[in-house]
Amino acid sequence: MSPIDDTFISGAMDRSIRLWDLRSPNCAGLMHVNGRPVAAFDPEGLIFAAGIDAEYLKLYDIRSFDRGPFSTFKMPYERGTELSSISFSPDGKHMLVSTTNGVLRVVDAYNGQIIQNIHGYNNR
Repeated sequence: MSPIDDTFISGAMDRSIRLWDLRSPNCAGLMHVNGRPVAAFDPEGLIFAAGIDAEYLKLYDIRSFDRGPFSTFKMPYERGTELSSISFSPDGKHMLVSTTNGVLRVVDAYNGQIIQNIHGYNNR
C-alpha cells in the first residue's frame, strides 16, 4: 500500500508488476519484467522497489515508471533462490529483502550495498 494515497502495487507469477487504485476495478499501470517480481513502496510513496528473481533490485519513480528504473542493484545470485519480499525502513534509507533460501539482506537504498546478511530465516 502507498503511504500517501489509495494505490497499491503487486507482483505476479505472470511476470508483471501492477499499480492499482482502490477507487478503480482496473489496474492503473502495468509493467512486464523478466522474472518473478516482488515490490514495495518507499515511506514517502514516491518510489517503489522491484525485486526481479534473485538477481536485481530496481528502483522506479512512481510518476515515470514507464521510462524504466532510475537505479538498478545487482544482488548475489544463488541458483534456485528467489526474492520473496521487500520492505523499506521507516526513514527510507534501507531495504529489507528476504529470499527463499533463508537469508535476509539489509540493503542500502541509495547505492545497493548489502549492509548485513542474516542467515537462518525460515520463509515458509
